[in-house]
Amino acid sequence: MSHGRHFVRSVARAMAVLHAFSADRPELTLSQAAKATGLDRATVRRLLLTLTELGYVTRHDRVFRLAPRTMDLGRAYLAGQSALAAPDHQS
Repeated sequence: MSHGRHFVRSVARAMAVLHAFSADRPELTLSQAAKATGLDRATVRRLLLTLTELGYVTRHDRVFRLAPRTMDLGRAYLAGQSALAAPDHQS
């Protein structure tokens, strides 16, 4: 797949790690996340630890889970959608 010159591969990889979690897979080990994303373990480890430090993932022993902070992204999206759908009262 070809990407534009402004494409940031590390952001795409971090998003792939976040998308590896699902209702069927709410918890992932490092190995499971690497297998689900097709990325090497070292890369997935760095990404998961960074996402943990940023508050988007939690870690208990060897198991990672999405943190409640990920819901902030969904709330921001929904807020933007409601703002677009609101009628214009400036007539």
